[in-house]
Amino acid sequence: MNSNQKPLKRSIFIITILFITMLCLVLSILAYSTFTSSIYRAYDKRMDDILQYVCSHIDMEDLSECVDTGVESEKFKEMGSFMDSIMEDFDIHYLYIVKPDLDSEQHGMMNVFSADTAYGRETDPDGYYLGLMLYDVYEETELQVYQAAMERNTVSRFKNFSSWGYDYTAAKPLVNSDGKHFALLCVDIEVEDVQLAITTYTTITVLLIGFMGLIFLGLFIKWMNYNITEPIGQLEKSVVAFAKLSHSREDPNLLNYTPPVIHTRNEVESLSKAITQMAKDMRMYVNNILEAEGMVEDMKSQVNRMDMLAYQDALTNVKNKAWYDKTEIRINEDIANNTACFAILMADINHLKKINDHYGHEHGNDYILGACHMICSTFNHSPVFRIGGDEFVVLLENLDYSNRDKLISKLKELFEKSASDESKEPWERYSAAIGVAVYDQYIDTSMNDVFKRADDLMYKNKLESKMARED
Repeated sequence: MNSNQKPLKRSIFIITILFITMLCLVLSILAYSTFTSSIYRAYDKRMDDILQYVCSHIDMEDLSECVDTGVESEKFKEMGSFMDSIMEDFDIHYLYIVKPDLDSEQHGMMNVFSADTAYGRETDPDGYYLGLMLYDVYEETELQVYQAAMERNTVSRFKNFSSWGYDYTAAKPLVNSDGKHFALLCVDIEVEDVQLAITTYTTITVLLIGFMGLIFLGLFIKWMNYNITEPIGQLEKSVVAFAKLSHSREDPNLLNYTPPVIHTRNEVESLSKAITQMAKDMRMYVNNILEAEGMVEDMKSQVNRMDMLAYQDALTNVKNKAWYDKTEIRINEDIANNTACFAILMADINHLKKINDHYGHEHGNDYILGACHMICSTFNHSPVFRIGGDEFVVLLENLDYSNRDKLISKLKELFEKSASDESKEPWERYSAAIGVAVYDQYIDTSMNDVFKRADDLMYKNKLESKMARED
């Protein structure tokens, strides 16, 4: 009989190699795509929070006047110090405010402010100042991209390749009360850092998948030889020998079939066991794939935890301004659906500047933490937000809303008792001005309306307390 032109062992080996290669390729592409999408979403959210946070500390009217006149005001300098602190606290490449100029004869970019770390300003001062025109730094196409971003009403995102590096940029237009888009607040993250994270994770995933594929290939080929190819080869030899014998033998008693030594009862059982074993091996391989997918899910969970940290105030661990803005969306939906029932308490910590000036910022932080703890312990069923350096907001709903009068009185008593306790250090005598407003469906159209009324009452309380001390 003719020898096989396509031996079963070689065919199985080739097909297995192709299958594992294709499977590794598909899984690698899927892992790369999933992680790339996840990490860019995380960076987008992080940059949005930074832009929102910085904007909440900018006096738009004052900054607009500074841009028009080219003169730095006191608020401008305070804004600069604040933006420098953001550079210290967050892992970003650049944080700056610019204004593209495409109306003049020579197109360029006007620098408004470029944030830097304390180390950067000390070791490598760039010399940029308000009103500095940069003509040879930005290409015409880059200027047009920045101009288009400034004219929009939303945050723009783009990859920016310049002399300072290859960055992923988020840009938010700055608008004054007249509706004029007068500058562009930008935050940059190095694309190299993003790509390095993606490449590192993808490489580890590909190597893991490839390694498991090679292990599976070796085990699978060895198993196939033992359970299928070698038994079938032995079976073929026995069948061929019996066929040759049958051609020249007339006596049926001489047609002896010598079965091969196979550890199976018959061919059907052998095939059944082979399929069962293959299924077990495949389940093992799928488990390895699921483990790899589990690593992807773990990475997603880590990114989600990073997102949660973005909504938490770093000093007090209560919710921050970004989380307050998200809560405001929910409350406004309840107002639109006529299901809203809430009150807002504004608390502005008194004497913080005095504590900082006389006893240092460390005790100033202690002062903030103590006052925050007093608020949180009183309203332990309500979310507390720190929306500024010394400003806290409490959203009263459900049980705390029902008991608001009692709880508010309790908080005022705690502050009054603490402020008058001469046995404590000055930074342990907590004091705060408080204003409370209850949502009224007949006069309030949004959560911000209630917030403004609470803020006005808090400010009035602060003035009354100041006048009482002066008397």
